[in-house]
Amino acid sequence: MKKLISLLLSLLMITGAALAQPLAEEAALLTYEELEIYLADLAGRMSQTADIVYLEEGEGVTLAITDEGTLRIADQTLAANTAVLGVVLNATAACPRGLKVGDSLEQLLAIYPNDNPTLLGNRSDAALYIAGEKPEATVGWLLRDGQRVSQVTHCVYHWGADGVISCGVSYQIVNDTIMGIAVFGMDQVITEEQAMIEIQDTVTLQEADNYFAYPKSMDGAALAPFDREDLAFAGMDFLDLTPEMATQALGSSPVDEWSQDSNGQYVRLKQWDGISILFRYSENKQFIQVDTMMVNGDTLEGPRGVRVGDSMDSVMYRFRHSQGGSVDNGILLYGDGENSPYAILSYGATTASITYFQTPVEGRTIIWLLTFVDGELRTMHFTHL
Repeated sequence: MKKLISLLLSLLMITGAALAQPLAEEAALLTYEELEIYLADLAGRMSQTADIVYLEEGEGVTLAITDEGTLRIADQTLAANTAVLGVVLNATAACPRGLKVGDSLEQLLAIYPNDNPTLLGNRSDAALYIAGEKPEATVGWLLRDGQRVSQVTHCVYHWGADGVISCGVSYQIVNDTIMGIAVFGMDQVITEEQAMIEIQDTVTLQEADNYFAYPKSMDGAALAPFDREDLAFAGMDFLDLTPEMATQALGSSPVDEWSQDSNGQYVRLKQWDGISILFRYSENKQFIQVDTMMVNGDTLEGPRGVRVGDSMDSVMYRFRHSQGGSVDNGILLYGDGENSPYAILSYGATTASITYFQTPVEGRTIIWLLTFVDGELRTMHFTHL
């Protein structure tokens, strides 16, 4: 929480034109008054509920467990005029903007301002917007682990005689879906000096440009096929990968084994946690090319950020997939099913697979096979023919 508040306060104080970009006109800013009205309405409705469980939180604050969520209240019991300091909503309750658990990240990003549609930032976080200046300012940001967004927060700063009230709405995200909603901070007061100290964190974040979110779309015609650029990932380029390059990107491999096949050529297996790469050598151990790569751990991000553990929809919606039509071994996502580039989706009882084919240079074909179990990506297998 300290890091999150630091981020928000930093965003608040930035007033330079180069850092504060214009906001999207179609999405209104969250306001302190909006939160007050929402919480007052919630208190009025829930005070009529017969079955409320009260728990003492301490320091004059009580938790009231109601039909719509757990309310933090500045009293011992909940009445229509009780000050609600925050709430963790139940799955069926709506936030101030009408969103509920189960709604999509796309819906969430659309209903608030967002000056950063590509989510440019760091691998762990990105600023969405900053608007206004004291006595009122509003900011938005998100936390993520690579392409996986875990939290989106919109915070209002309300300046008063006793300091800064930093309040807002925070959404917990799993698989691009809202899984938790909380309104927070109506009693959270910090000093202006604290706000000033924390400015630099977000200045740095807004300037960060070393990571971005790959676009996803249900309209597969708007997306490019799996192509040459997608072979460069995780600090490597699979098309031209050598053992030295793999070591530089992944570190020393605990397993490094040589064997000779029936035609006299050598293969060299290097393994890391969740990653295995096979390299091919001539009869006199001259390097030829990478042969295969198998990924079954979730630490490595592959083409367009695809990662073991991702849902099948999340993966498919990053590449062209609109063509449709059947072939002998599945459903054609694009192409003709015989000449690369093309992609095929195949189903089993509890498994599925997507196979992408491309020929980045003449005579060299790359096959990328993704295997899913119960809708979750389990392995990525790259083959260099």
